[in-house]
Amino acid sequence: MAESRTPAAVIRQTAIEFKSGKTALEGVLSIPADLPQPYPALVMCHPHPTLGGDMDDPVVTAVCHAAADLGIAALRFNFRGVENSQGEFTNGDRESDDVKAALDIMRRWPGIDRNRIALAGCSFGAGVILRGLRRYRLAKSLILIAPPVSALEDSPINRDKRPKLFIVGQRDRVAQSLDLQRALDHVRPPVQFQEIPHADHSLRGHERAAADIAAHFVAQTLAR
Repeated sequence: MAESRTPAAVIRQTAIEFKSGKTALEGVLSIPADLPQPYPALVMCHPHPTLGGDMDDPVVTAVCHAAADLGIAALRFNFRGVENSQGEFTNGDRESDDVKAALDIMRRWPGIDRNRIALAGCSFGAGVILRGLRRYRLAKSLILIAPPVSALEDSPINRDKRPKLFIVGQRDRVAQSLDLQRALDHVRPPVQFQEIPHADHSLRGHERAAADIAAHFVAQTLAR
């Protein structure tokens, strides 16, 4: 267990293991330890592992740290078959099980407010959320960072009533900003859209900007 002080809170980070069916997944739970319980919480899903994505991706860690700075517990985890998580990576076929399992473990974790949990994903992780959306009723708000536009077409997001935030880089050639904005014209409000100037799909060099936008959205939508 490691503990580090930030200007906003004492954050305690703990490596955890939880089960997705019979498959053991690894994760890191960040808790703002010097604030009163119960904490609102965030579950964060990482980009595609074949492109180097895992729970230590800079965007993933930045979002979790920014959330914890605002008093929000955050869980980041590796999908099945990634790093030390068991099983075989299935390119989206079974990863929705992993997201559901991560939400379930947060709901049961001591000190977490089970009625105030948000769900976020970056790139591939956002696509998994979009395609498995009906399974994630525990999530009270959704943050989709650089989501594949094709995933919106296969998703029930258009009819979803929850607060939704979409973040994309201005120079993203994978999830192009204009294509995403057009797709969002058909999505049921409330919807927020944020474009990060000069950022590409990886958001390298712009992680903190994206993280601060995401964390403040979570704090706003999970406020009592």
